[in-house]
Amino acid sequence: MNNRDTPFYILIGLLSVQVAYGVYWAGYDLSARLDLWENSEMAAAFVQSLTLMQEVFFFAHVVLNMVTLGLALAGRHWALPVFVLSFVCDRADWVIMGSNNLFSMLVDVDSWALFSFTLQGAIIALLVFLRFEGRLR
Repeated sequence: MNNRDTPFYILIGLLSVQVAYGVYWAGYDLSARLDLWENSEMAAAFVQSLTLMQEVFFFAHVVLNMVTLGLALAGRHWALPVFVLSFVCDRADWVIMGSNNLFSMLVDVDSWALFSFTLQGAIIALLVFLRFEGRLR
């Protein structure tokens, strides 16, 4: 590994965290739908509070993160626009979830939003850098 490879490996690490983050929240969502929560009334209320559009944005974001990781590992420049689309889907999901009072009670929304936004900003910056450096073709 040389210094030129370091940003690429950082990108792969951050994208892996992003994928794990999405899978974690997908598991949270699916576990409520499968009635695996200790409090089944709360799980049912949570599922009822979600809109179809919010779920489409959320699961599209999760899948697009995985696609981005695969594209980055393959050294493809398409990783940047796919991740930007993932970012837009995630922000749309968070805007919709911002009005979900039940979700706000269950989760520390501000901390998770700050973590997510910071992680995604770093990924976009690295994707842009690596695209212009020629590492992603």
